[in-house]
Amino acid sequence: MERGAGMAGGVSMAAAIRAGERIAPGPFPPESFVLDERQWEAMVEAAVADPLWFIGHWCEAGRAYALFLDRERPLMAGTALVDGRYLALSRALPAACWAERAAQDLCDARPMFAREVAPLLDEGGWLRATPLSPRPGPGQAAREASPEAEPLGMGFGAAAALLTPVLADGRLEMRPSHAHRGFLARLRGMRVEEALAPVGRVHAGGFVAHPLAYCRAVEQALGAVVPPDGRDGRIVLAEIERIGVHLADLAASGRAAGGGLLATHAVLARQALAELCVTHGATRRLTDAIAPDGVAEGIAAPELGAAAAALMEERLPDLTEAHRLFAERLRGVAVLGRGLVERFCIGGLAGRATGRSFDLRQQEEDHRHMPGRAGSLVEGDALARGTLRLREIRDSALRIARVAEHFGEGGVPPVGAHGGEGIGAAEGPRGDVWYWVRVKDGRIEAIWVRDPAFSLGPALGAVLRRDDAARWPLALASLGVPAAGMAL
Repeated sequence: MERGAGMAGGVSMAAAIRAGERIAPGPFPPESFVLDERQWEAMVEAAVADPLWFIGHWCEAGRAYALFLDRERPLMAGTALVDGRYLALSRALPAACWAERAAQDLCDARPMFAREVAPLLDEGGWLRATPLSPRPGPGQAAREASPEAEPLGMGFGAAAALLTPVLADGRLEMRPSHAHRGFLARLRGMRVEEALAPVGRVHAGGFVAHPLAYCRAVEQALGAVVPPDGRDGRIVLAEIERIGVHLADLAASGRAAGGGLLATHAVLARQALAELCVTHGATRRLTDAIAPDGVAEGIAAPELGAAAAALMEERLPDLTEAHRLFAERLRGVAVLGRGLVERFCIGGLAGRATGRSFDLRQQEEDHRHMPGRAGSLVEGDALARGTLRLREIRDSALRIARVAEHFGEGGVPPVGAHGGEGIGAAEGPRGDVWYWVRVKDGRIEAIWVRDPAFSLGPALGAVLRRDDAARWPLALASLGVPAAGMAL
């Protein structure tokens, strides 16, 4: 059964959510409801038999929030914390486990009957506990005594873009890295324009995707409209980033598999793409390319798009042939089964290589240049992911060529402000990126981030356990996870 399609003989999870007080009509901002304690419990109980696709969960200002997909459209639920507690989503949705643990570390929100309550982000080194909670933690005195010390732990929370495999007591699991210290806390109070720079450096695989999702959230909160040339410029940059990251992952997979020819072709193509970006006014990796009204000044987006499309048309045959030569070395490696994809709600290319068809770009308002023709595969192994990367590169090149040819044509739909709150999303190279913001007087009052690594991470331990440790570097490369930083 398709998730969110309903169930026989009982209330569906979607219906349980819609029994609450409706506060937004959807789809962007998502259809949103406030649930009381009883209604939240009914939602969790309904999820046992009829789970919606889980996107993210966070806590803020005495409330718990959860975001789902209902027939591939966003649906949001919120409820008040009762004495700092709420009924855990993970009781019925394993995909929510990491998010609950992060919310507990950051906000001191206690998930009752949770599958796991061990700290996810704080390994005992934070100077101030629960850094996003209004209540000071036990390290507050230390901070006051030494104000120059790092005040927060890994405040990035639900983004946690970097993952580290950890083998302890014979158990293999993935943990979020501590690369982003105090990220969410530092964004609070910033002017919305100021936050673009740090948001754009969250993850090397999302220099465009993260600021694009953030800007869409802010624009929704403020009711701002991006002009057609800004809209199309963003499409060009997002698709070029997708091509570049796919090339980087193909190169890493080639090196790990002993496929030097594949790695060489991918590296050379990525270098040529980076040089085109510089030639047309951007940086090599498109940092600081997204602007509040579209793209940064000086970037010749239509010319860049046409040149990038022509480059990939020239390079794809050699890449495809090199990948074919090493196909047998990739077959059967790091199989991500459909069960894990469903259990942890894994999207992006990893999910599409295991049979899921969802591509967030298909939910965008502008359908003049429909993406997603690359489709999906079902094998779920390193070979399927590499094959799909090549298809998506071809799809992206076709899309940006068409956008460049008809750049700035067509209107843009009006955006209604939603009380200073907004949710934005973007299909990044490795999956869907989501931002929620609350803006007051032009500054960020609250913010939540969801990187695709937060759905893939909990499943990786099970994937790696099925392979010999010698193949782990290839497994991680094929899944788009850097192999550096293994803690064994």
